Amino acid sequence: MRRPVDLFAEDRVRLPREEALRELCGDLLRTSYQPGEYRLPNGVTSSGYFQKYRFVTRPGILQRLGRFLAELVPPTTDRLAAPTLGAALIGAAVSLETGLPFVVVRTGPDEGRPGTHRIEGGLYGGERVTLIEDVVVTGTRAATAVAELRAAGAVVTTVVSVIDGLSGAKDRFADLEYRPLLTVRDVGLPEDVFRATDPSPGAVAGRATSGEEDL
Repeated sequence: MRRPVDLFAEDRVRLPREEALRELCGDLLRTSYQPGEYRLPNGVTSSGYFQKYRFVTRPGILQRLGRFLAELVPPTTDRLAAPTLGAALIGAAVSLETGLPFVVVRTGPDEGRPGTHRIEGGLYGGERVTLIEDVVVTGTRAATAVAELRAAGAVVTTVVSVIDGLSGAKDRFADLEYRPLLTVRDVGLPEDVFRATDPSPGAVAGRATSGEEDL
């Protein structure tokens, strides 16, 4: 019987960092990128999107993301934070890799139900927080999470993301340090894949409206 391969065994031969990152780019693109014309939640269209739950639910990808993103977390960070839903899974992976505690930030308008809190987990005033994101397009969700954390007394210094869509998020985070692991260019997509355009009659409505993108 063939012995199963432990992909994360400490004695396993590993690729050099740059090769490992290129391999991760290919895995992200192959498992989750959906080409085509889609209508995004803000009513504009995009020529494709990342169905992020297809990569955050794969342990082989999620664990590698935790390792790479951990490298981008400033050493002065006291706590990590991540918005619901998919980014919270990545935040947990980075938390396990760094040993830093983390909180989950509710950013949806309907997430203030009785018994829930906008920020779930322990957070103390004055803590230096790094926000973990998945795919950032314009940065709307991340900006909302930063505002929630600051309102609770946290000092948010940094936003770390898996993929930057090169659609203006860097300018939106002008008062923060923004550290994307990858850009759409790095994974082999055109720089304008997420550039907002006017909705066209041929756009597929509703295909990317369930939180797949951080707009």
